[in-house]
This record gives sequence, C-alpha cells and structure tokens, in this order.
Amino acid sequence: LVYGGPRGIWNPLCRVPRTARRTPGAHATHAATTAAATARKAIAGAEAPDLSDGMGGSVGSFSYTPNSDSLACPGEKSVLSDPIDGVTADKLFEGVEKYIRGGKTKAGKETEFDLTEKDGAVHIKQVFNIPELFGGGTHTVFQIFKFDAAKLSIEHQFFAGPKIFESGTPNTTNRSVIHADPCRVEFWQEAHAVRASGPMLKGMMEKVLSTMGSKAKAHCDQSSIAVAGKNSVTSDPIDDVSVTADSYFDFFKGFLTETMQATELPDGTIIEERSAMMDVLGIGTKSFAKHVIKMDENHLYCYEYGEDESLTEMVGVTHVQVHKEPFRLEQWNIQSPGRRAGPSQAGIVKPFIDSILKFLSESS
Repeated sequence: LVYGGPRGIWNPLCRVPRTARRTPGAHATHAATTAAATARKAIAGAEAPDLSDGMGGSVGSFSYTPNSDSLACPGEKSVLSDPIDGVTADKLFEGVEKYIRGGKTKAGKETEFDLTEKDGAVHIKQVFNIPELFGGGTHTVFQIFKFDAAKLSIEHQFFAGPKIFESGTPNTTNRSVIHADPCRVEFWQEAHAVRASGPMLKGMMEKVLSTMGSKAKAHCDQSSIAVAGKNSVTSDPIDDVSVTADSYFDFFKGFLTETMQATELPDGTIIEERSAMMDVLGIGTKSFAKHVIKMDENHLYCYEYGEDESLTEMVGVTHVQVHKEPFRLEQWNIQSPGRRAGPSQAGIVKPFIDSILKFLSESS
C-alpha cells in the first residue's frame, strides 16, 4: 500500500496546515495510501530503531538516494544506499532472511499474525481491527517474501485484502538487491493496477452516509453496478435524507470546502490534505488528493498522490459513482501501475535496513 518523502509544514497548492482534516467517505483513496504504508510498516516490523553504533560503528550513518541510476536494471531508476561499512553483502542478505523468517516483521498492531513457509517463500497474514469510526470489523492483509541467495535479491509481494490476494496480483512488489564491493542496497517498487473494494473503503463510505444523516449501510466487494464483472463498495438505497442523487455532489463539495477546509481552485478542482490522525490502521501517514467532479457523469474522480504534496506522482484514482432510481453510492479504487523509486520508496527501505543492521548487531 507508498512513503516517507520530504514534506513541508504547508501544502503549497492547498495552503492547508497539517491538521486533522480527513474527509469522511470521499477520501476513500486514503485506503490505497494506508495499504502502502501498511506495507512499509510490515517490512520493517515494529518501530525502526534509532541506530548510533554497532556493526563497525557505521549503522545509521549512511543515506539513500531516490531516483538513482539502477545498478541491477540499467536504464531504470532505483533507490540506492550509500556504501554500508562493517557488513558484507552476504551477511546482510543472511540477516534479511533470518529477520523475515523469524517473524520480526510483525507491526505490533495486529490482532493476528500468521507466518508459514511454502516452497522456500515466507507467507504472512496479518489481521487488523478497524475502528468503529470507520465501520468496525477487521481488515486482513497478506505478504509473500521470496529470497534468491545467488543474486542476493529479495522479492516482497503485498496484498491489501483477501479479494486482491485471491486474484493473485499484489498491490505492490517491492524488490531489493544487495550489491557487494562495496555493500550497497538497491530498492524499487513495482505498483500493479489492482482494483480495491474492501472494508477500508466500506468504512469510509459509511462515514459519509452517516454525515448525510442516512442509516443506509455500505457493503464491500459487491458486484459492481457500473462495471460488469468487477467488484465495488456499494450502498443500500438512500431514501431517508434530504440529499438526493441530483444534489449529492453539491452537498459533498460544500462539505469539502466549508467543513473540511479543502481548497477549491478556479477550475473547480478541490485539493485536499488528509491528516494521519485518522489513519485506519494506525500506520501514521498523511496523503494528498485532487477531487474532480463531473456532474454530467454523476461521477467523482479523486486522484490520489500519497505523501507527494507536490501532486506530481499519482498513485491511484478513487471513483465514486452516484446512481439514480434508487439513489445509491458506488466506489472503488484503481492503483496506478509503474516502477517507483522516489522519496516515498526511500522511506520504505531505510527503516527496514536499519532494523536488519540492528538485528545483526544484537545477534553478533
């Protein structure tokens, strides 16, 4: 599911300070960001240590450069670490494998953490409680780690829900290669065009239904009304409030700009900063989004940029379709595919390698 890049106190486009401005319902794209942040947390495990010694005295003293020329894939970009003193490439790879097989990637907020091994790969299932604020219930994510000792490479597949896991296509594939002489870590992320319609999106839709004053419920992973053969989050018919299918986007636009203090640009686009304070799984990340309402389509396109407050690297789009006769809401998220190696990906690999080096130091 996506994180840890540089950010200022202010979003230059939105001019909204970093406060608890999480839009209920329409900020459903936050599910994609949360999933990605969950992936980061899942790789590193518990809070990464603040390293200052051990492993030759160099642990934590090196940095990572995003969008570097790839050593493993010429012509591509990766996150590349500085040389890491005090450890060999083989020893670092061994530490990564032992750390993961030992179950140390547990995030600490799960209600369930299951680790099994199959054909040399490590399969992990994590179950999180969803706060009542977002509809309650649980959310399950899956991970698969594969190791290639000959190439000193690690593949990490992250699935943000059961339906995605059943499809066989992960949300993201994180790839790490450990280079020797000098020892350096190369990392990149491959995002896949998966469609999300799980419980986090459901909880967010239920929040907006509640804000309208409706008792209608939302249901995840339902057969799509708008797109045959796909799944979406869909609501019950909404017939107990003054908001109608024709007035819904007027209501929602007002909610964004007046209640949530999002910023409307001259072209009608609405820019929103979402606080980490309301994060569903307690991962602690914020995100930025651009809302574009197409009244003639009864459709909202919410372009998600993750932690990129410059709004240049889109990570996905959440669609909200308003249906008439009866009035119902439908939403789903589609992740933008591609190779990613920016500051957000540097924020994934750094705490992970810090944890590995600390693990090796304590084991020696």
